[in-house]
Amino acid sequence: MFAPRFAKTTLPCPRCAKNLEISRTCHMVFMRCPHCQKQYPLEEFISKADAAMEEFLENVYFDRI
Repeated sequence: MFAPRFAKTTLPCPRCAKNLEISRTCHMVFMRCPHCQKQYPLEEFISKADAAMEEFLENVYFDRI
């Protein structure tokens, strides 16, 4: 079974304050706002990781982080 491509988090978007999603592609993981469509590097949010983010990252290969 494949891991999910995205998960909703409780972290607010710096631009619009709506909740961000953590998303993955075949090559990388990033944060994305489904409301304003802004995309952010994962590194900016690691220190603020919530439970949804940690659970999502458990299923991602290390070389994509």
